[in-house]
Amino acid sequence: MRGKLYENEDVRPSFSGHETFPLRYGWLKKTYDEVHSATNDNLDAKDVFNNPEMISAFGVGKNMVVSMRHWAIQTGILDKEKNIITETAHEILADDGFDPWMEHPSTIWILHFMLSKNPNLTTYHWFFNYYNGAAFDRGALNDELRNLCEVRSWKLPSPTTLKRDVECFIRTYVGKDLSQSGYNDDSIESPLSELSLIKPLNKNGFYSPSRGPKPTLSTGVFLLCLSEFWKDNYSDSISLSLESMLFDAGSPGRIFLLDETSLLEHVYKTSETVGDFLDWSETAGMRQFSRVGKATLPEIKAQAKELIRKEYQES
Repeated sequence: MRGKLYENEDVRPSFSGHETFPLRYGWLKKTYDEVHSATNDNLDAKDVFNNPEMISAFGVGKNMVVSMRHWAIQTGILDKEKNIITETAHEILADDGFDPWMEHPSTIWILHFMLSKNPNLTTYHWFFNYYNGAAFDRGALNDELRNLCEVRSWKLPSPTTLKRDVECFIRTYVGKDLSQSGYNDDSIESPLSELSLIKPLNKNGFYSPSRGPKPTLSTGVFLLCLSEFWKDNYSDSISLSLESMLFDAGSPGRIFLLDETSLLEHVYKTSETVGDFLDWSETAGMRQFSRVGKATLPEIKAQAKELIRKEYQES
């Protein structure tokens, strides 16, 4: 897969929909509650978001309501085609769900996984799957994305649209500069900034991907990403190499910005946890996972979800 930029992906590039607002604390829970409540009246998400009274119900402006729907769809809380709440949303965000107020790190990692694996969410998918740079500023990111559109023969977004998308991306993962804005709700507006996947550098306006250990990334979420990556790219293979898991687009190494050492730590934990399904070997220069016996990829994904449930319950 390396070097094959979007070659195997059916892409409808998008740089808008968020109305310049990053995902904010509380938005997904509010969306879940309103849409779930509407189902009792035989309504769906389309009815909720087309209702002018929702501006008052959500307690935000009109543009923010549009943004809330955008993020609910992109994070897998809403099914865009069916206009209904997804099963994942019910499990996590229901009042008696695993994490209705998004206090558990696994919830934030799952949201990040959903955003970064979607090839249609262009800036997010490209950055966490293909970007190899060590440092960037807004202008450099803008130029890289314009070049991506030209290479792939995509319609170029307007300069204003692209500039706003880059700004929204940075605010989603970094937040605002506390030295400039002070400590307030707006400075920590996005829960995804808790993951520290992108860090500001000392040089004003420059940032760097934070590759390395991710201590809050659970084995369950790691395995979920691994199983999806395996299914999407190597479904006919009974083995998966460390190199693929580290460098290929869609891999845990890419999605979670893991270096080789930190990836191996997660590999060892996963092998110990689901040894009945996956076997890790390091022989004859080959480092790889192999499926045990007749273990299928859907079974491995089911194990990942069961692990995530246990991790929520134990915490």
